Amino acid sequence: MPWFAIRCVYLFGVTPADKSVFEERVVVFEAASPEEAHAKGDAESDAYAQQFGYVAYQELRCYELDDMAASDGAEVWSELFEDDCSLPEFYAKRYAKFEYSPVDVRRLSCPL
Repeated sequence: MPWFAIRCVYLFGVTPADKSVFEERVVVFEAASPEEAHAKGDAESDAYAQQFGYVAYQELRCYELDDMAASDGAEVWSELFEDDCSLPEFYAKRYAKFEYSPVDVRRLSCPL
């Protein structure tokens, strides 16, 4: 069965200076389809947010991995960020702004 990485973003907390701290976290799941991986990721994300009192951003991103063996639900990446914005604003600034849309893309030739 294939492995999928699921990225989740959370409002982690607030600093004494009233800056929001966000966590970007990636976990992996073995699943028969991206839909199954999303379902597993959603359940794990809800449990993680509840356990630590975080607020989860509702959009999860899924990426099918090349051949690998891992432990279902294993955390493979976590990074914290600090900003003066809300969780939806942070998500839009960090992720939505740079989303790739394969529309009329022209390849550039770059000399090495």
